[in-house]
Amino acid sequence: MNILENTTIILIETSHPGNIGSVARFMKNMGFENLALVNPLCEVNNLSMALSSNAKSIVENAEIYNTLDEALASFNCVIGSTARNRGIPARIFSPANILDQLNKDNIDKVAILMGNESRGLTNSQINKCNYVINIPTNSNYSSLNVASALNIILYELSKTSNSFSAVSEGETVTSQENFSGMIEHFYSVSKQIGIMKDDRPMLRSKLNHIFKKSKLTDEEINILRGFLSAVEKHSQ
Repeated sequence: MNILENTTIILIETSHPGNIGSVARFMKNMGFENLALVNPLCEVNNLSMALSSNAKSIVENAEIYNTLDEALASFNCVIGSTARNRGIPARIFSPANILDQLNKDNIDKVAILMGNESRGLTNSQINKCNYVINIPTNSNYSSLNVASALNIILYELSKTSNSFSAVSEGETVTSQENFSGMIEHFYSVSKQIGIMKDDRPMLRSKLNHIFKKSKLTDEEINILRGFLSAVEKHSQ
């Protein structure tokens, strides 16, 4: 699998049209073509096109989604970028060593999430990530512009892209949509049998990460959901 062709950059609630164009230009520089926008807070306008330079086609072909869950449905590896490095349940990598981890995983579709310019990724958005990239910067001023941060990440991925490989068909990690369905099924059954009596965000976050670390396949998801359905039926 070619990581350049099978990676999508997802910009969440982007507020500055120029950043969409700048991101597209950096993507084109490094060989990436797939861009998606989630609930953009600005319009794609002339500034977006001007800053995209010769990458206008990336902006024009960008897919637009109302929610992050819709955008992530078909991906089986989600990577977030954040300046934070504490209190994050997902494993943290630098841009230079994330590819080594991807080579160990059974994946075929990668999404890289970039948050809103002013607040970055929220805790809820980070909880959807398998991995998080943290770019080492000056501790006194660690915040990077969205486009600048993405350029660093894409440079590291592109320079070693030829070494990226995926396992054979049928062994790949399940999609985000299937994973989310199993997770909601798990919580529903847990509440039904009295294990979880109220909503506990921190516990949910940690349990999500435990399941994500297992890199479940479609077959394994089906087995788990079959087990959960049996428990659900037995408890009624």
